[in-house]
This record gives sequence, structure tokens and C-alpha cells, in this order.
Amino acid sequence: MTEDFISSAVTSFSNFLSENNIKIKELSPSNVLVSYAIAINDFSVYERINHLTKSYERSFYFEKPEEKFLIFGADEALIISENGERKFTAIDKKIKNLKEFFINNWGTLPVKKIPLFLGGMKFMTDHNDSDWQDYDDSTWFIPEIMVLSTEENTYLLFNFYTQGTLDKEIVKKFRVKLEKFQKQETPKEKSTTLKILSSTGDTPKDKKKWKQLVEEALEQISENHIEKVVLSRKVELLLSCELNFNSTIEKLRSHHPNCSIFIYHHGKSSFFGATPEMLAKFTGSKVEIDVLAGSAPRGSTIEEDNTIEKELLADNKNLHEHDIVTYYIKRALAGSTENLVIEKHYSIKKLANIQHIWSKISAMLLSSGSMMILLKELYPTPAICGFPKETALHFIKKSENYRRGLYSGIIGWFNLEGNGEFVVALRSALTVNNKIIAFAGSGIVDNSNPEKEYMETELKLKTILSLFND
Repeated sequence: MTEDFISSAVTSFSNFLSENNIKIKELSPSNVLVSYAIAINDFSVYERINHLTKSYERSFYFEKPEEKFLIFGADEALIISENGERKFTAIDKKIKNLKEFFINNWGTLPVKKIPLFLGGMKFMTDHNDSDWQDYDDSTWFIPEIMVLSTEENTYLLFNFYTQGTLDKEIVKKFRVKLEKFQKQETPKEKSTTLKILSSTGDTPKDKKKWKQLVEEALEQISENHIEKVVLSRKVELLLSCELNFNSTIEKLRSHHPNCSIFIYHHGKSSFFGATPEMLAKFTGSKVEIDVLAGSAPRGSTIEEDNTIEKELLADNKNLHEHDIVTYYIKRALAGSTENLVIEKHYSIKKLANIQHIWSKISAMLLSSGSMMILLKELYPTPAICGFPKETALHFIKKSENYRRGLYSGIIGWFNLEGNGEFVVALRSALTVNNKIIAFAGSGIVDNSNPEKEYMETELKLKTILSLFND
């Protein structure tokens, strides 16, 4: 990003404000949301992820390597933060109120879907949990500055909220934001050797205790109190220094190209991971949902891998676990969608060290429906919670001696045009200073084997723990 580019961009932005000045004043005294986007050449987020992420109070990184899609956003032009059980409804109402007071130049760009809100939502309402103190139950923010990279081009967006005043201070602020990005183009990161000083949550005693929880769940299942429950584990690592996201994201991108890679940073905390599971993708009125339940390890050879795949697709326990999720999602979509289709059924999604039974569902959102209300009906699915939902949530809350926070929660983006993508935050960890808390879970159903379920969590934890094996 050169000085010539910055000067040209500032001039272009100033012209945009002049062209929309009358329209913005007409909407006063209501607050108006303004978004200005411009193509930017020769700018890559990759090699400066660590510096960018930690340079702001709140920042968000989201990447889908196979689709060549990347977002980085920072600072808050507008924030919607909701706690409690009514968060979906409250967010939906605030989004609807924004639509008629939104001005942008997006139509001048060739890109079809432009993110606006970034953020996430916790697995359940949390109270007094020190690990997750930097995150509310649900926070979606419009970043003041955002980079959007697609296969075709890279764009920079500047967003702001105003009450009809378009003065020189806004233009000045735009220049300051660009100059801050310019200074961060060649950060000098210290080269440090990362070592694990200690770990908790992975001792034989911890294993025995977790398997006892599985036995308790199986007892509840045998007594028909519950059909499925997902139990999670956490492993805490103390590192010799803070995690560097440059190398971390490079490894995740290399090892898990078919996953969604993310970092959600706020305050002193960063929540990151590489999740294989899309909760819901909205493209106008179309919604697509992944069903990812039922797991097995990868084979060491192609022949062994194919054999394990066939055994997985013939395994009644894993098929039953998958069918519970499919049944639940179909019921959850019934009231707000039509034309439901299972596009893939009992396919296999292969990841670096694990493979899952995968189905893909699509449907059309009814005119009376909305993105947030559909998510309210859908989340949490039995893939990360259990079935029946309320019974499973109660068992999890009673049995797990910690709060999951954003783990198995929702991470994603959306805009005011009905587009958005939300993933389930699996294969993930929270880092604060030089501490890492990694999470993994396993679905317990009738005929589950506690030892095998524990080994499944070990496989899933490798996504994070393998980052420190070098």
C-alpha cells in the first residue's frame, strides 16, 4: 500500500461522500451506516496475521483456503452485543432496523457477497467464567476497517456510523486507518522457539474421570432419558511464550485446507481454530447446512483409508449418531423454509487425521423467515449438543466442570442483503498470554464405547496440539 494509493483512495472516498451527502442528510436525525469499498492491490494479510490480530482491541480473521476467501476486520464502527436466552431475537430486531439506513458503494464492485458483521456466539449463556471474560454471550461487530480477499481481487472497506454529519474528520479518520495498515505491511516478528512448559487435562486420572462421565451418559441413554449427548474435554498448555499466529495459521491452512480457519480476538484473548463444520450458509433466500456426525481415523495407506471409510459407513452406532442430527435439522427447518433437499447423504468428509460421515441439506428461506430466527431454531444441533436438546444441555452443564465459551459456539459473518456464513467452532482453542486451552468432544449414543470415544477426542485435539510438535 503506497502513499500514492492512500492519496488516491482518500480522494475517491471524499467524492463518494459528496455524492451521497444529500441522501445521508435526508435520513437524519436517524443514525446512518455507511460502507465504502475500494480495490486494493499488492496487499496480503497472510504474513502479518499475528501483528494485525494483536494490534487492535477487537479483530476477526476468517479464511476458507479451498475457496480462496479471506476476511480480516478490526475496530468497531458498530457493535451488537447481547447476553441471555433472547439474544437471537434481539439481534434480528436490530438488524432489521439498520437496513433502511444503510448507504454503500458495493454495487461498483464485481464481488457478489461482501461481509459486514463479524463475530461469534457462545455455546450457552455463561456466567462468571474467568477464561471467557473477554467475550460476551453474543457479539457481532461491523469493523471500521476490513480487508476482503477473493480469488479475483482484494478489497478494503471502511465502515462508519453517522448522524448526518459528513465533515473533514471522517476523511481524516479514513486516511489514518490506511496509514496504520501501511505501517503494518512489513512487521518485524521476533523469532522464538515455542516450548510446552506444562499441560493439564491429559493425565490417566483425567482420562478415567472423563470415561466415567461417558458411562453416566450411557446410563441415562439406557433409561431413555436422553438419546444422544456430546461430551467435551479440555487440555491446557502453558507455553514458553505467546503464540505467533503467522506460523500457526500457516500450519492450519496447510494441514486443513478444506476447513474454515478463524481467529476472534478481543482484549487479551484470542479464540482460534480450523473447523470442518458449516452450521449454515445463506445466499439470499437459499440456506445450506452441513450434517457432520460419525467419525473414524484416517488410514496410513489409501487401501487402509478406504477400508476404514467403508466400515464407518456400515457402522450402526455412527449412522445412528448421524441420523439423529439429520432428523433434528429437518424438523428445525420445517417452520421457516421450503423445498428442503438432502443434496449429499452419507458422504465422507476427509480431514488430515479424521474422517466424518457428511450430509448436506439445502432449503429455501420463506419470506416470513429470517437468518437469525432460523439459527435460533437450528442451534445447537445434536452434533455438538445432543438430543433432546434441553435434556442434553442440562446434562452437559451438570457434567462438564468448565464453561465451553465459544468452543462449539458460532463463528461467522453476515450482511444486510441476506448473505452470511456461520460455522460451528470446533477443533479450536482459546489463548490468553502464553496459555492455550484446547477443546474436543464426542457424541455419546447407545452402544458407544468409552475408550473409543476418548480416542476420538484425542484425534480431534490433534488439530491444535499438533501445532506444537515441531
